[in-house]
Amino acid sequence: MKYKAFLSYKHGKDDALAKSLEKSLEKFAKPTFKRRALEIFRDSNDLSAAADLGEKIRNGLAESEYFICMASPAYAKSKWCCREAEYWRDNKSIDNFLIVLTDGEILWDESTNDFDWSATTAIPKELSGTFSGEPFYIDFRNAGPEASLNLDNLEFKNRLVLLAATLHNKSIGDMVGEAVKQHKRTMRIRNAAITTLSILLFIAVASAIYAVGQKNKALLSNYIANSQAQFNEDPTKSLRLAEHAYKFAKSKNLPTENAAEQLIKVFYSGNGFYQEDMNIQVDFDEDNHSLYKNSAAFLKVKTLSDSIFQTIPDDAYLQEASALYFNETTNDAIYAVASQAMDFPRIYYLDYDNANYYIDYVEIKLDGFSGYTAHIESIAISKDGKYTLLGSANTKTALIDNALYKIHSNTNVFKDRVILKTSTNYPISAVRFIENDHYIATLGFDSQDVNGIRKDVNKTIYYYKTEPFPYIELINVDTEEGNISLDGKHFMVPADENSEPYAWFHFAHEIRDKDNNLVVEFPAAKGADLYTIKSPNEIYNLNYQGVFNAKNDLLIRFDLDRIDNSGIAYCFSENSEFIKISYLDGPERIFSLNPEYIINRINDQEIMGNIAQLTQEDKALFLVDN
Repeated sequence: MKYKAFLSYKHGKDDALAKSLEKSLEKFAKPTFKRRALEIFRDSNDLSAAADLGEKIRNGLAESEYFICMASPAYAKSKWCCREAEYWRDNKSIDNFLIVLTDGEILWDESTNDFDWSATTAIPKELSGTFSGEPFYIDFRNAGPEASLNLDNLEFKNRLVLLAATLHNKSIGDMVGEAVKQHKRTMRIRNAAITTLSILLFIAVASAIYAVGQKNKALLSNYIANSQAQFNEDPTKSLRLAEHAYKFAKSKNLPTENAAEQLIKVFYSGNGFYQEDMNIQVDFDEDNHSLYKNSAAFLKVKTLSDSIFQTIPDDAYLQEASALYFNETTNDAIYAVASQAMDFPRIYYLDYDNANYYIDYVEIKLDGFSGYTAHIESIAISKDGKYTLLGSANTKTALIDNALYKIHSNTNVFKDRVILKTSTNYPISAVRFIENDHYIATLGFDSQDVNGIRKDVNKTIYYYKTEPFPYIELINVDTEEGNISLDGKHFMVPADENSEPYAWFHFAHEIRDKDNNLVVEFPAAKGADLYTIKSPNEIYNLNYQGVFNAKNDLLIRFDLDRIDNSGIAYCFSENSEFIKISYLDGPERIFSLNPEYIINRINDQEIMGNIAQLTQEDKALFLVDN
């Protein structure tokens, strides 16, 4: 064949996109010794005044291997576009009829095995009954303004790849080398390396599977790959992509194992997930001490904290950050301080006893929270003294548990409750507990040089729910049940009603919801040790390091210190859908391995708040259908 494809389009409306498709298909993965990667027939002459298709058009159709229909309502109404499509239907292989949707709608009716003509506006009705099954189409709607319809545009290129892979009729690996080099040279947007990796993964999977018509498998692999790529950059986006991957796999009757495991990894990664915009005015300079600033005990604590601050070494370039909490009932206090001149931020515990204060401190050693690029810019302590926030220049905020740091500062992996990451790369300049400590607000912004003066720009506030956390945490309390979860929705019922509360989390018990419905049953737990426990269904393995799948891939990290704390035990539930870690005298932490349960918890706004959804821009970028 002289031409690889015949480009059929409505002149006027789709001129710019047709020209861009032609040029991009000719350029994409072009060998260095050829002028073009593919020969594309595109007639630039308007046939509106012609009597028939004309010899040039007929020859172009006859000598083309593929037909690319640029579908739109204008195309469907065009006499000449319809004639081109009919010619191909009558004289060529319909298997090589490709659809590029530029406007309007395409909807397939499974019951009639034809287009739903009551909703389909972009396909000529002359093609009714032509296809033996639902044809795959590539959505080029909203591909961008005319100036951006080229291979430098990531969204345009993502869609073009599917078309190019079909026309080349070979694996992407044989033709993508030069294209990747060009892509790396021209890519100038944020997250370039991660986005490139996700695109290459998608290209490799999509092209190989698309060759045999399995588009859904390619899309599923794309969703999982993009969730993995976003894991360190934007955990919230990664979570929503993993959730979509699982739902998509289930809806298409595809294997759900990989999507479920990615969902487990992200949900229990130790990251927090930002909320939809709460539109709350946040005073990042509010004084928490105004109610008791004249108290003699507070004034003494303030003097002590000031004296501690004077011992903190100064950094030549960066300011120190600090926060003070005072308990007006016990007169105890907590003082958190950070300086770039210190190795690590510190929490000072000022314990009041007999009119005297006893001071001790611990260092906060967090992965990735060191050096000038990760210095602590802001600190806040919750009004109840339970948590401390550390806002860093590395775009992250750490929520740490003050009590756990005081008791097990080096051994309890759960002392660092969550790491909060925004979707921007802006340093965190201020942090705050808001809404009676139920939520957290972080402030970040970029800066730019304006006439030699640094100006703050693009200020953004992100909101997070303080607690509960992705896992269910049960603690002993003075209630009828004797225990309750942080979310207030679960409690534990021991199998032996005479169990001693100090150790009852270790023994066989049930977890019930607030309506007394059974959630899960656990047998007696085993003490944390070097040996590995296998789940009853033999799919998962559990030891002090964490939870692993059958291929020994780590799904949930624990790193339990079995030597320092011999009172740790763990086990799988009877149905293999949950695991739990219990401590003498509590707490007990429960992790679900059931993706359906995880998704319900993600979207339970009473528990997790209103976690942000993917934006329309995200959906377009990651090829997620609404």
